[in-house]
This record gives sequence, C-alpha cells and structure tokens, in this order.
Amino acid sequence: MKKIKTLFFLVPLFLVFGCENCKWLDDSSNPPEVFCDNGLLIMRSEGFPGSPTIFYLDSIFKPVTTPIFFDNIMSNSQNETQFDQFTRPSNYDAYDAVNNQYYIEFPLQQRLYKYDIDAQTRQEIIVAGFYSAPVIDNGNLYVIAIDNFGYASDPANYTIESINNTDGSLTTLATNSFPLQSYFNWESMSSVSDASGNIYFVSGSNLITYNTNTMTTQYIELVPSFDFATNNQIFYGLEMRNNGNLLAIRDRNTDQGDGLELVEININNPAENPTIIFDFKANGIVLNSEFYSTTYDACDDTYYITSRSGANTTDFFEIDLSTATTKTENFNFYLMGIESKNN
Repeated sequence: MKKIKTLFFLVPLFLVFGCENCKWLDDSSNPPEVFCDNGLLIMRSEGFPGSPTIFYLDSIFKPVTTPIFFDNIMSNSQNETQFDQFTRPSNYDAYDAVNNQYYIEFPLQQRLYKYDIDAQTRQEIIVAGFYSAPVIDNGNLYVIAIDNFGYASDPANYTIESINNTDGSLTTLATNSFPLQSYFNWESMSSVSDASGNIYFVSGSNLITYNTNTMTTQYIELVPSFDFATNNQIFYGLEMRNNGNLLAIRDRNTDQGDGLELVEININNPAENPTIIFDFKANGIVLNSEFYSTTYDACDDTYYITSRSGANTTDFFEIDLSTATTKTENFNFYLMGIESKNN
C-alpha cells in the first residue's frame, strides 16, 4: 500500500535537532530522497454499522505521544445505511507523497475516494471489479485483481491493473498464474512499492512482484514447505524497511508451535526463513487480520498498526524496530487506512 525510499544520514547535526520538514540526500549519481515531516494520516469513523456514518481524515503528529491527538483535515458523511467501515477489508488505502493525495477504497460499493490534502477536497471515483491493495509507484496507482470473484482456486490467476485516478477506468498491464498451496484472495491482500518501479503483493504465503518498467510479474512461495496442518504460515501488513527488505506480520500455526510476529523478509531471497523483529504474542498483543491497517516510517524506523478490537473500538500500536519497543492506545471508535507522510 505504500512506497519507501532509502534513507541516508549526511548531516550529524540533524540527528540532534530531529527530522522535521527536511530532505535527506545521498551523494550517488541518482540520489534518493526522503521527506521527513514526522506525520501520519489516518481515517477515523465514529459511526455504527447500519447507520449514516461520518468519516474523518486526520493527521497525527510525531513523535507520537499518549494520549494521541488527532488533527482533523476533512470530514465527510455517508448517508447510505449500507455504507459503513465494516464493509471494507483492510489495506485499501494508499498515499501519494509527491502530490499529497490520500486514497481509500470501499470495494463492495466500488468507490474510490481521492483526498487532495492541499486543496482539502474529496473526489468520488467509481471503479468496478474485485481488485485489491491499491499502491502508488511514481505517481501511478496500481492494484491486483484475482479470478473466481477474487478468491483464487488452483492455479491462481491474477492480473495487474492500473487505475485512472480521474475517471476510475482500469487498464490491464500483466496477466499470470501460479500453483496455489495456501490461499490467495482480494480481502487478505496487502502491497508495497519501492518507488523504483517494483511493486509487491502478498496474500497467504504468496508473494507477487510486478516490475513497472518491464511490465513483468514473478511469483514467490514464501513458505516452500507450506502445509495447512503442519506448517501453516500467512503474511499480511506488507511494508518496506529503509534497508530495502520487506516487513510483514506473520501468523503461524506449525508443528513447532504458534506465533504472531513482525518479520523481515530478505528481498534477495524471500523464500528463506525471515528474521523475527518483534514478537506480538510475547508482548500480549492480539491483532485482527481482517480489520487492520499498517504503515512504516523510514525516518525513524517505526512500524504502525491499527487493529479492530471490539464492536467499534481500535487498538493503535507504534513499534520502534531499532529497540523492539512499543507504544499502544485503545480508542472507542474505528481507525483505518493509516499512512506515513514519509512514504
């Protein structure tokens, strides 16, 4: 759902005064940039299922303190009683840092909303189809679509699509298939871009890569010995760390025991056993894999999660990956679609 660029520290003085509205550059021939404005975007809803709902696009300032303060950017009501936050699977949001535009999709209503944060406007775009996990790469919006009404059978057939962010039209860019061992569906999909033309989609134990320059895809089984009974491992909450590796939440049920962990996947060898960065189970944290959202901030190496914890309550987690420490807070409203402004 996000894009990230490599972070380089050139001026030690910035480490003292922090990173606010600053630009980091390296001295290579094609220097990447990261804009560090220390903020998060998040969608908040205080409505209830089956009733008219108000959605708030908020900003959260960093460093995050508790209690968390939400600075409202825009509020929009939805009068349709069938339109609420719980008709929307997770990871249907994206952020375009270049144009300062936030996207969030309610797929069952086939509605994509584009928020222009500078202009403080919202545009409703109708997009047909059971596509998944919108992601921005170089200003373009990409998704993945799956055959069989979004629930793949074996073999799993999929297409990579681009969405016209003005009229909602879809363009098919690539089509492929792979032998299915776990599951692969639109509701469980998450995505990330490296901002250099490579996009990654994950569902179950299946990782799909798409190269926007060559318009080619690749399938990688993250658990070559996957077995539903003895080695069941699924991945979600896909992000990209500032070292170029992938981050994901791994939920496992194996002969070696159960686990819920944030893991780092070697981008050069994704099928090797990932490195555990943070152990949710050991810290007493339970996550909702159906109603959640994640983002990652490269400037301070932090991973964020929102997780529905009750009928209309949400747990918020900030995980400092360098120290494996966490901050958490619970809210009596629903939070979704979290995005770092530094992506």
